[in-house]
Amino acid sequence: MTETKTWHLKLISVIMAVLLWLFITNENVIIRQQAIPGVRLQAINISSGLTATYPEEVRVSIVGTPRSAREINAYLDLNGKEPGVYTVPVQVQPMPGTRVSSITPAEVRVEITEIQEYIFPVAHRVNQEPPAGFRVAGVDITPAKCVVRGEQTKINQVASLVTFLDLSSQQDTAALRTKVTALDRKGNPVEGIEILPSQVQTYVVIEKSQTYTVVAVKPTVTGSPPEGFTVGAVVADPSEVTLIGSEQALAGIESVNTKPIDLTGHNRSFRQEIELTPREGTRVFPDKVTVMIDISASGQQDKPDKPGE
Repeated sequence: MTETKTWHLKLISVIMAVLLWLFITNENVIIRQQAIPGVRLQAINISSGLTATYPEEVRVSIVGTPRSAREINAYLDLNGKEPGVYTVPVQVQPMPGTRVSSITPAEVRVEITEIQEYIFPVAHRVNQEPPAGFRVAGVDITPAKCVVRGEQTKINQVASLVTFLDLSSQQDTAALRTKVTALDRKGNPVEGIEILPSQVQTYVVIEKSQTYTVVAVKPTVTGSPPEGFTVGAVVADPSEVTLIGSEQALAGIESVNTKPIDLTGHNRSFRQEIELTPREGTRVFPDKVTVMIDISASGQQDKPDKPGE
């Protein structure tokens, strides 16, 4: 054998050794045993109109390429099964480079029941109030009722359907698309049911907040009676009225004026119905009062006219 051939054989031996080392090292890193808890279990091929109750998770042991729980598809095949209680084997969808060595539990108890449907009205709850100075004037929900589907035991827990409203940025009428939530008698959400539709159209009317206060009436007079006559008491009936508006608009108001009453030419007491002049942004009730004005000759006291005089 020549020295060249011997060199070639030595080179091939070195390459084979390196490949064998890489293979063994790769096997130690990638191919191994792994027990994976929390693998979600799902049911397939369940007949229409039926629902199934079973454990939510299983543990799967594998040999091969490492996997996470979300990469493993564990399932129960319920093909052809009618309502009742069954023991069903857990199956795992094959994964390239991975072999399932065990499933815990290997079988689970499955209860199959008919899906029940009930209709519930939808109420609303405001969990975020409108900005300061605004309030909710009305709420309309469409549709006003929703269908609840699921197992009878789950539906029995439902006390109400509610849509929650966040109105923290609303200052006007708004149309909102809001989620419907099923609540039990303690106000906790009920899981494991289906709500149809799952969202409703909620129309909300927002208006400025209104409050009221009682203020005095302040008659306003202009002009003067003829020479030789003087003005005595000026009295409004009623002497107080209700002023309506926002808190900001009513702030600091203690009285409301009448429109001016002209005394020019009056030489005896009289009464006159006159409108009030509330500040802008407020309303007054009643909006008119009767003002009685006492006018008498110097040194005399006259009485106001009786109604109709």
